[in-house]
Amino acid sequence: ISFYTVYIILFLGFKAVVSTQSTGDYKQDESYTPSRISIRVGNNMLDLVEIAKVEVVEPTGWVNVDLDSGKDDSVRTFMLQVAILSNHQNGRDTHLRQVKVFTPALPSPSELNLAFTSPLLAQFRCLK
Repeated sequence: ISFYTVYIILFLGFKAVVSTQSTGDYKQDESYTPSRISIRVGNNMLDLVEIAKVEVVEPTGWVNVDLDSGKDDSVRTFMLQVAILSNHQNGRDTHLRQVKVFTPALPSPSELNLAFTSPLLAQFRCLK
């Protein structure tokens, strides 16, 4: 039987996710530092699918994991699971200081070329 640490991130709606980043410091944490990380996505706990697995060797700082669905640059999901499969030096506990989840960049309002036809909407055309 193998046990591993699991972090679950639930979204309020169906979200597109491009990548994740996590931070660790091998020099400070040693056996608490993750060496194998698995990223899984799905609608709920019962249908999670592994989309990325990363081997990390003595990380210091941010570890980036790009998520590729095969169709486009992002993965759409309700739930994201970060599973720590193993630690350095066969450690049992994990120190994962922070996890960041990145979504695709949205166009700025000026790039949308919105045409405001009424005077009521035209007053909100630009920000001061």
